[in-house]
Amino acid sequence: MTTQRSAIGRRVKLGVQALEARDVPASPTTLDLTFSGARVSANSAILQQTASVSSDQFHTFVALQNSGTEEGYNTDARPFQLDQTGDLTVTHALLLADVPVVNIGGVDYRQFMVDVNELSAGSQPLSTKPQVLLEELRIYLADTPDLTGYNSHTQTLAGLGPVWDMDGAGNVSVKLDASLNATGVGDAFVYVPNAFFGSSTYVYLYSKFGGKIKSDGGDESWGVVPPPPPPPPPPPPGTISGFVYFDADNDGVREPNGNQDLVKEVGLNGVLMHLTGFDSLGNPVDLTATTYSDPSFGDGYYAFTGLPAGTYTITKTADPADFISGINTPGIPPNGQVHEPDLNDPTDYISNISLGTEVGITEYNFGELFVNPNPH
Repeated sequence: MTTQRSAIGRRVKLGVQALEARDVPASPTTLDLTFSGARVSANSAILQQTASVSSDQFHTFVALQNSGTEEGYNTDARPFQLDQTGDLTVTHALLLADVPVVNIGGVDYRQFMVDVNELSAGSQPLSTKPQVLLEELRIYLADTPDLTGYNSHTQTLAGLGPVWDMDGAGNVSVKLDASLNATGVGDAFVYVPNAFFGSSTYVYLYSKFGGKIKSDGGDESWGVVPPPPPPPPPPPPGTISGFVYFDADNDGVREPNGNQDLVKEVGLNGVLMHLTGFDSLGNPVDLTATTYSDPSFGDGYYAFTGLPAGTYTITKTADPADFISGINTPGIPPNGQVHEPDLNDPTDYISNISLGTEVGITEYNFGELFVNPNPH
């Protein structure tokens, strides 16, 4: 009996001991760009989901392709160190001067664009959309076009540290969805503050895709979108001008760089235009002009110059071969009354155009619809 009590007394009480504190890397915060118009920020940069652009506007400077994880950077150096693809027209050195500067809220940013091309759900079984995760993004600057030798441990390129790092203010990743833009090129803009860019000649962009939402083997591309050309200067004083153009989608909007279907709405030359009316003193005015290719304004341009103040009508005398009349535009801002051809009056004109003293008004445009002369 004594022996049993002694054994019980010697039993050690068991309990939960407190674990020592250990440093565990923080899980990345996932920023979501998988819905239209989504906008997030990372280390003072802005990432904005956006509509695609036409392929001739997207100037690719690096393309990556691999299954699972893919990474790489733009350079003229060959062979590639990582997952870059393409010849020098696809993956190449990027001049800082070729990266557009965009002002947002009074702050200048350098604008980059990313295009993702995932074809399926990849390795993410809970997703039914072609998504991928942008895990890392860094910017480097140099004065030579052919840097190589990225070190993933030190995050340096040819021994150079990044001037900007998406993870510089905390570990983040960005979820992208290729299904938002069914046509065109590009899925999101990345705006990095211009203050991070010095006076170096070349820009290097390193990116890594994968992680929890891996690549299914589609390629990811980075490019720049050149800023649109400045609007044409106002016509000289006493001028009414405009265009006759192919209006591919018949919406009355001249889109020479391409409409939503990526069709360029070109100007049509050789169309005779007739201006009639009266100046402010009641004197009749009767002039003609022919659409032509102007070095500044492009094809299909016409102008009536040296006009006194008055009220005028512009008539398109005939449609070009294989075209019929479309929608007309009475200037920007509107000033005039459009008449489209009908059974009662087959002429095509814009009337009641009021022109002031020594002013120029423009965009008196006549849209044309293409008619297939040999339908099948």
